[in-house]
Amino acid sequence: MNNPDLGLRTIRPKTIGILGGMGPEATARLFERIIALTPARRDQDHLPVQICNLPQIPDRTAAIQGRGESPVPLASQGLQMLAASGADFIAIPCNSIHHFFTELQASVQIPILHLIDEVLRAVLQRWPNARRFGLLATDGIIQSGIYQKFFAARQCEIIAPEAGRQKEVMAAIYAIKAGQKNFRDALAAGRDLLERRAQGIILGCTELGLVQNYLANDLPVIDSIEVLAQACVDLARGVREIPKLL
Repeated sequence: MNNPDLGLRTIRPKTIGILGGMGPEATARLFERIIALTPARRDQDHLPVQICNLPQIPDRTAAIQGRGESPVPLASQGLQMLAASGADFIAIPCNSIHHFFTELQASVQIPILHLIDEVLRAVLQRWPNARRFGLLATDGIIQSGIYQKFFAARQCEIIAPEAGRQKEVMAAIYAIKAGQKNFRDALAAGRDLLERRAQGIILGCTELGLVQNYLANDLPVIDSIEVLAQACVDLARGVREIPKLL
């Protein structure tokens, strides 16, 4: 008799918590990619996922630049809701919020995946011999230096668009948030980074992941949403161990 579970999970999967709303469409895409990346033949083979969608969390770039309200209080409430609902770990599909990672992790007793760390892992797996990468991201994430710090620890360099191009990238990101699939400015910025000898392009804003199909036609890209989705699937299925809290 054929076993319908053959090759699939034989242990109870962990529950994924997603703190979303930054933005809502990026949150939906993360959930879609988790479903697509899960090896499943029936409903019961899919992974338990809890989503707390809080689009009212204040703008992260404005907060990083000191001209806006901190996102930490409301984001922490969402994290606590997920923990209380039984999530085993939490993913946040927003790069910029990770500038506040230490404060956010301190608000809950379950692990939060560090998106930039996951991207670094994926980049080194895909391009093990590369050491110079272009970053397409918000002003906040670039000015925070978080990608530069993580990659420098592995002897890798991060380069960002020139000032004029970066303004266009920010405009594209906010246009995508408004429902417009504006990818041409990001594509032009990515091409400029390749001309400056970047060996790969990191989509360090989850909104850019919404147009990654257009960008990937011309650019060697790593999409942070795709990276986060794969990490969630691997951790929930026990392929990788969930990080321990320090």
